[in-house]
Amino acid sequence: MGATAVLAGLAAQRIGLPGGWLIGPLIVALLIGLFRSKRPQMPQPLLFSAQAVIGIILSGTFRPEILPGVLGHWFSILFVVAVTLFLSIIAGLILARISPINRETATLGTLPGGATSIIALSVDSKADTRLVALMQYTRVVLVVFSAAILARFVLHPTDAHSMPPAIILPVNLLTPTPWFHYSLTAIIALIGVFAGRLIRLPAGALLGPLILGIIANGLSLVLPVWPPGVAQAAYILIGLYVGLLFDKTSLIQAGKLFPIIIANIVVLMIVCAATGKLLSILTKTSYLTGYLATTPGGMDSVAIVALGSGSDVSLVLAVQMVRLFAIILLGPLLARWMLGIRTKKISSH
Repeated sequence: MGATAVLAGLAAQRIGLPGGWLIGPLIVALLIGLFRSKRPQMPQPLLFSAQAVIGIILSGTFRPEILPGVLGHWFSILFVVAVTLFLSIIAGLILARISPINRETATLGTLPGGATSIIALSVDSKADTRLVALMQYTRVVLVVFSAAILARFVLHPTDAHSMPPAIILPVNLLTPTPWFHYSLTAIIALIGVFAGRLIRLPAGALLGPLILGIIANGLSLVLPVWPPGVAQAAYILIGLYVGLLFDKTSLIQAGKLFPIIIANIVVLMIVCAATGKLLSILTKTSYLTGYLATTPGGMDSVAIVALGSGSDVSLVLAVQMVRLFAIILLGPLLARWMLGIRTKKISSH
C-alpha cells in the first residue's frame, strides 16, 4: 500500500492536482476501503508525526517580508479576515441545519483556506474527517480553476506594482540546508507535540509545533525546514488516514451529500468575492487583487495565480497568510464557542 500511495501522490502532483501528495494516497485508501473487507488502521504515533510535520511547514511560511503589507493595511486586512471567518462559520451552521452533516463537521469543512491543516485539525475533534476532507478539497479544486479563469479572462488588474517573485514565493522546503537546521526543526516539532498535547490544545500535535515554529522563525533562531521528502511523507500519511476512514456505506452517503456540499462551496465563494470587493475599496487596489486575496483556496496555488496576473501580490499573500493563521489558531475555538452557544439555546427551549 505504501509504494502505491507514493506513486499515486507523484502522479497527482505531476498533473497539477491541488494537494496532489494528499489526494493521490487518499484515492488509493478509498479503493482499499471499497474492495477490502478489513481495512488497515493508521498507528497514532504516525498520525501525530504527520500533524507535527505539517505544523512546522506552516510555521515556515511566516516571513518577515509580508509585515509591511500587513501593517500598511492592518485594519482593512483584520476586518476582512474577521468578516470572512464569521460568515463562513455561519454558512457552516446553516449547512448543518439543512443537511444531515453535524455542526462541527460543517463548520470545519466550510472554513476557507488551509485545507490540509483543517483536515489535520478535524482528526482530534468530533467532526467527520471524511466529509471535512471532501468539502475542503472539492472547494480547493473549484477555487483554483475559477481564480485562474477569472484572472485571465474576466478581472483585470489596475495596480501599478507587485512584489518581485523572489520575495513573494513561499519558502522552498526542499532546498538543501545544514543538518543542524533539520535537527533543530525536529526538536521544535517534538517539544511542540508534547506541549500541545499536555495543555490540550485542539489538534495539539499540529498547533504546538506550529506556534513554536512561528516563534523560532520570527526571532530568526532557526529556519523551520524538513529534509527532502519529509513533507510529502506527511501528506501521504494524512491522505491515507482520511481515505481509510471511508467504506462503501460512507462513500454512498458522501455521494448523496455532494450536491448540497457544492451549493455550500458556491455560497462561500460568493461571500469571499464580496469581501474581496470590500478589501479593494478599503485598500484602493484592483478588484482582482481583492478577489485573489480573499478567495477561499490554497495559499500556494493562489500565490501562483496572483504572480502571473499582475495584481498586488504582496497584499494578496499578506491577507492569505493572516487568514490562514487566524483560521488555524482561532477557527476551531470560535466554531466550538458558537456551537456551544447554539447548544445552550436549544437546551433552554
